[in-house]
Amino acid sequence: MQQREHGFTLIELIVVIVILATLSIITLPLLQSGFNAYVTQRDISDANWQGRLALARFTRDVNALPATTNISTATNGQLTFVDDASNSVSYTLSGMQLLRNGLVLANGINTLTFSYYTAAGAATATISAIQYISITLNVTQNNVNTTITTVAALRNAP
Repeated sequence: MQQREHGFTLIELIVVIVILATLSIITLPLLQSGFNAYVTQRDISDANWQGRLALARFTRDVNALPATTNISTATNGQLTFVDDASNSVSYTLSGMQLLRNGLVLANGINTLTFSYYTAAGAATATISAIQYISITLNVTQNNVNTTITTVAALRNAP
């Protein structure tokens, strides 16, 4: 009687390799789509974070603005004013960077738009009539584009 040796036959090994290859081919697209979803969500989160951080700082500055007489420049793309401590504060866009007094506040900013409103909610270009200031940022991070807007009220506006 012939004893069987322990181990696998060549046929058994080939069958296992074919099964594993088939499973790999099926699961690879699932893993890849999961990874792509993670990367996209991370980019969306980065874009939102950049915009929200900038808008929070802007809102804090505008809320502390003593009066509209402290505003020296109020255009579509720039806002300059003097704060409580008599410091000049300027928000501008340079390239794809939102600057506050020349320092980078946020990166990846495509567009910066300021809008000015009266107490009744009507758009105004008259500095003395400004009650609310709206800022809209179009932020891009790694091909993910998002638009963020906030409105801030002046503390002591008329």
